[in-house]
Amino acid sequence: YSILPILTLDGIITYDIIEGPVTSERFIQFFREHVLPLTNPYPGPRSVLVLDNCRIHHSDEVLHLIEE
Repeated sequence: YSILPILTLDGIITYDIIEGPVTSERFIQFFREHVLPLTNPYPGPRSVLVLDNCRIHHSDEVLHLIEE
């Protein structure tokens, strides 16, 4: 199992638990369904996303979703 949490200064605000590894497709689905609905345009609350250097975080599709 893999856990995809969203951490904020207030703690974990949402998460998903999936069977098996997190693929690029699965991460993008999680990002679209769980992360983006909780974000706001800068400089509003929850307007800054911090992603680590995991390869699946640095795809063109993730960048496109953020810019939308």
